[in-house]
Amino acid sequence: MGLNGSEARKDSITSSTSSSHLDLELLQPLFVKFEPDLTIDSYEEAQGSGRGDNYTAALFRIALKGHTLPAGGSKKLKWEKSIICKRLPDCKIKREAFKSEALFRNEVVFYNTIMPEYGEFQTRQLRTMGQREQEQASFRAVPQCYLARDDLLVLEDLRVRSFTMPDRQAGLGPEQLKAVLVELARFHAVSLAYKQQHPAEFKRLANMISEGIFSQANAEWYRKYYDVLTRNAVAMVRQAVPEKTDHLAKLESFLSNCFGNLVELVSRESELSVICHGDCWTNNVLFRFSPDGSIAETCLVDFQLIRYGSLALDLAYLIYCCTDGSLRKDHLQNWLQTYHRQLVKSLRLLGSFDVLFRSEQQLRELIDEEFRVCARFGLGTAMDMLPISCCSSDEAPDLYASDSDTAASPPELNVPPNEQCQRKMTELVLELIDGGML
Repeated sequence: MGLNGSEARKDSITSSTSSSHLDLELLQPLFVKFEPDLTIDSYEEAQGSGRGDNYTAALFRIALKGHTLPAGGSKKLKWEKSIICKRLPDCKIKREAFKSEALFRNEVVFYNTIMPEYGEFQTRQLRTMGQREQEQASFRAVPQCYLARDDLLVLEDLRVRSFTMPDRQAGLGPEQLKAVLVELARFHAVSLAYKQQHPAEFKRLANMISEGIFSQANAEWYRKYYDVLTRNAVAMVRQAVPEKTDHLAKLESFLSNCFGNLVELVSRESELSVICHGDCWTNNVLFRFSPDGSIAETCLVDFQLIRYGSLALDLAYLIYCCTDGSLRKDHLQNWLQTYHRQLVKSLRLLGSFDVLFRSEQQLRELIDEEFRVCARFGLGTAMDMLPISCCSSDEAPDLYASDSDTAASPPELNVPPNEQCQRKMTELVLELIDGGML
């Protein structure tokens, strides 16, 4: 998400000041367990993302080079591998300013605890089913994680498998959006099924993660940041549709306590509360395409903002931050139906649908009801994400930049909204108010 972001820099990953020192001594055992005869000889560092592409931590792509010597052989075989390293900023002040350490711990919990438990649960529940049914039901759409600790993540480089990130400024098209919703439905289904079948274990998982942004304890820290966001949003809509005085009044009423309203939305309990991705937008989704151009595989990344809350928080965030109003007008109900169908399918195969819901229709009504409630969460997050997603790479903010090197200070938004941002924001506000959701 925008206010927790940083441009990925080319800081030396072996800097003596780095809290996440990376060297061959660390790298070697990560891969030797997969290939016992492997020796890593060297590695080279490169920037892992472009300006404006990453807004959570510093990313680096590491090219490993080494050799294997198979048992009984005398000839060394060349070995190469590319990995992604994600680490906290070196500067302690910047880490404190953006509460980076707590966010990083969320992702460590995800890779070290949540995904392994979800994986074992899915394997147990689906073990008697065929491969096709297992693929249809289970959530596996994450990169392989080789190491997760409080200051460093070492992940699979999805580029090696021909995954690509969508165009941040273009957002997601109809088929891309459907593909992401299918994976979100699988992810949410595992939560609902695990919570129903293993409530104590699920509660332990939920208690291990912390709300990264929208807690009342953070209200004063982010006050100035959200003051700027709300002023910009009102100014954009007022300039675009000055005649819509009733709409402007409703917008200003919601935004008068914007942060508090968002805190309330993420805190509420519902039948559809799950462990959410929390930051499912264009830059945190990658696709692999078939030769005919269709989407063959979808992968979700960046789990620093995972939270326990309504599954509709993820839906509203994704749909309202990543699509145009014209697409929503034509496809929204179809998107929600795609999500609903996959949720039903996964819950049935995981053995929890009939326990949790009376019928498919009841679940669809619950999803629609939750989406209407959480739609305003999409507006609150879009105020943050639209200026960032609509700007060019040259204009993309470096939210860790600060004149202060002596004390942590709250983040400041330093990217002005452009014409595309104004259009998207205005479409969103009118859509929610005309639809009775704001």
